[in-house]
Amino acid sequence: MLIKSFFYEPAKHLYKLASDREYLTWCVLGTRLGKVKRFTERTASVHGWDISMPDAASFLSAYKEIFVNKVYDFRSHSDQPRILDLGANIGLSVLFFKTIYPKAKITAFEADPHIFRYVENNVYGNGFKDVVLINKAAWNKDCTLKFHAEGADGGRVAEAGDDKLIEIEAIDIRELLKNQQFDFLKMDIEGAEDVVFPACKEYLSNFNYIFLEYHSKVGQKQYLAEIFGLMTENGFRVDVHSNMYRKRPFIRPKIRSHFDLQLNIFAWKG
Repeated sequence: MLIKSFFYEPAKHLYKLASDREYLTWCVLGTRLGKVKRFTERTASVHGWDISMPDAASFLSAYKEIFVNKVYDFRSHSDQPRILDLGANIGLSVLFFKTIYPKAKITAFEADPHIFRYVENNVYGNGFKDVVLINKAAWNKDCTLKFHAEGADGGRVAEAGDDKLIEIEAIDIRELLKNQQFDFLKMDIEGAEDVVFPACKEYLSNFNYIFLEYHSKVGQKQYLAEIFGLMTENGFRVDVHSNMYRKRPFIRPKIRSHFDLQLNIFAWKG
């Protein structure tokens, strides 16, 4: 078994390099960017796109998830699916959607004004002028929010004790959903889903697909039951992948993150 494992992983890696274009691209990017200091601005040329990024580590992680693992891949009956992207970060999700559906109608939110500059550069700068980009947070009312601007992909609505605080504008997501209908909802908003997802309640049945990245906040109530309940009530089937797998969940090390559980929740009309 040990000898088999010793040879299997290198052979698997070589096979993927030869057979998977995106895996090869990610490996090449890793050799160029893997040792770059955190929160250092860099650029990269990827598939003819000029990509700018505030942090190489978060870019590599996102590229693997989005382009190699294809977590947002879906099948639409239309070649112009309507996609609502809440938490677009630097825009890799938008680029992926435009890769699989060039005519997709995309509305993308990114709350952090610093990160929003990268979204504009990576989307509009690469020719995707038909995407609607909104530099606001989705919320359950129109208001101003305190925001922890982490500097990469970890920006979130602030809580007591947070630093790096800025103020951001938030809009009631219901006003958007009242006037527009979407096929696919992608929500990756670093813990704000416990507020925003319930606010979408009366419009969830309009979606065919939902991707929700769930974050459980240390020491606070978990909202999994409420989220699954809303999905079930609106006719969705679900699949769940953990991003924080632990072999011994009852034996928990000291949590150094703001979150103690992170899940990718996939929901589709069954």
